[in-house]
Amino acid sequence: MGKFKPARGKGKRSAPNPGLPCVIIVLLGMGLVMFFLYIVMRSQG
Repeated sequence: MGKFKPARGKGKRSAPNPGLPCVIIVLLGMGLVMFFLYIVMRSQG
């Protein structure tokens, strides 16, 4: 029981930036909305 040491700090092996796919999806969504608004405004005039 004396040699037991809980492993800490080595369990995480995720990507360096885990929030990157969410940012890409948000940027794509904003781009699609802007493109849609551009098409609508162009067809109005």
